[in-house]
Amino acid sequence: MGVETKMTMKPFGELMPRLEALEIIEAKTPQVTATEKIPIQESVGRVLATDIVAGFNVPPFPRASMDGYAVKATDTEKTPTKLKLIGAQHTGGIFEGTVNNGECLEIATGSPMPDGADAVVMVEYSELEGDYVVIKRSVTPGKNMATAGEDMIKGTKVLESGAYITPGVLGALAALGYTDIMVYVKPRVAIYSSGPEIAPQGTPLGPGQIYDINSYTLESVIQMNGGEPEKRGIMEDNLESIKRSLRDASNYDIGVFSGGSSVGVKDLFGEAIEELGEIYFHGVKTKPGKPTLFGKLWDTMIFGMPGYPTSCLNNSYVYLLPALRKMARLPAKHWVKVLVPIGEGFESKGDREQFITVEIREGKAYRVFKQSGDITSMTHADGFIILPIGYSKLETGDTVEVTLLNV
Repeated sequence: MGVETKMTMKPFGELMPRLEALEIIEAKTPQVTATEKIPIQESVGRVLATDIVAGFNVPPFPRASMDGYAVKATDTEKTPTKLKLIGAQHTGGIFEGTVNNGECLEIATGSPMPDGADAVVMVEYSELEGDYVVIKRSVTPGKNMATAGEDMIKGTKVLESGAYITPGVLGALAALGYTDIMVYVKPRVAIYSSGPEIAPQGTPLGPGQIYDINSYTLESVIQMNGGEPEKRGIMEDNLESIKRSLRDASNYDIGVFSGGSSVGVKDLFGEAIEELGEIYFHGVKTKPGKPTLFGKLWDTMIFGMPGYPTSCLNNSYVYLLPALRKMARLPAKHWVKVLVPIGEGFESKGDREQFITVEIREGKAYRVFKQSGDITSMTHADGFIILPIGYSKLETGDTVEVTLLNV
């Protein structure tokens, strides 16, 4: 007759409210300081690590902003009037002559303005008659043209260090002739799954096993929020393996561990962190995701995420994402929220904030949350609603605020 092993369960201490946990994450998470030089075509989504000062005027010459005829504005004070056509100016070339009184020059948008001309008459307000152009509308000096430096003036600061590089920012860098640029490095993030029930993809499942889901969902969240993820494999659920993985994680900016943070005889993650580093909180007042842990090991920030796939992914949005963006110097995530009626009423009671995943069909929100272990609770979700602590009752048609996940 075998000896029965007694399972000892150590309950969580006081759970931390979500907003308080986020304040700690904001306060404790450092920003990267290292920089690297990359080609500008790879810079969108990165963060500028140097001020950008215009080395020359943009445009470097006065240019036409409309197709038409370059003129002296004083020649158009009385219209209609005829001006002699002396040639044409196309983009990429330079007209060698000068526009004198009574003359005009055909000009294309973006072309350098010829000497002597100080305005452009749009082609719509002109008519060609042999070697002359009939001008039908008067213009004032500077009309339909841009002066040199109108976009960027030589010597002025165009962008500051810390600017988030958008396609528009990339355009300014290209206009100033940059081929590469200094940016802040991406935080390096190590990802670990844990537990004997987790099997890597490409291997047959053993009894009681499931494939590793969390490494892949975490990797995608990290990539989309400024981090450089690296999956480090499946950690064994014992103290020696956990410590070994934590030491490995210390080579990264952030270590993210899924599973091993729940309470139980095999859940030794918190114990290892306490021995080797510092825990800022362990246990949050949100459902799903109560066992979430945040701490520090040497210079590495550590997240212990729930093992259940829905809990892990949900809390990666709530807790990991802000830390990633803070460390990467990215702007805070702007969550798009919409007000829609609930498609089917329900009641709920709990001692934690509840994140209820929903899909929006025909303008109404319907619950798709199943269980914390069911990844399709997130697969089919357009967003989530947050229910406060305590009793909530929603009637069909009541308006709810949905935070959208995929925009």
